[in-house]
Amino acid sequence: MSLPPAPKKNYYHIHALDIPNAQRAKHNAGHLEITLPLVESGYIVAAGGLLPQTAHSTDADAFTKISGSFFIVQADTAEQAWETLKKDPFWHSGEVWDHEKTTVTPAYVAVPRVE
Repeated sequence: MSLPPAPKKNYYHIHALDIPNAQRAKHNAGHLEITLPLVESGYIVAAGGLLPQTAHSTDADAFTKISGSFFIVQADTAEQAWETLKKDPFWHSGEVWDHEKTTVTPAYVAVPRVE
């Protein structure tokens, strides 16, 4: 069995946990204003909220239980991914994401789109 060809784009996984008492609601409109164009452009491949181990994405109130964020992005470099991340109000407000626990990690996306 042969390996699939190398991807043509660099992918990065962003993992951003919330600080205690994060002010998500206060900054959600600005967060969406920044991220929706990035989704439309294809820069953000996948994204969503992280849930506690006791929650399920099918819970009616799952949105209220979000305790962090994840993204798969396409960027030239990890530095570019960081620069884009830091433009988000969840980051620069200092009131949502924990700067010390946020990571940007190179990722190999073997299945880029699943419909």
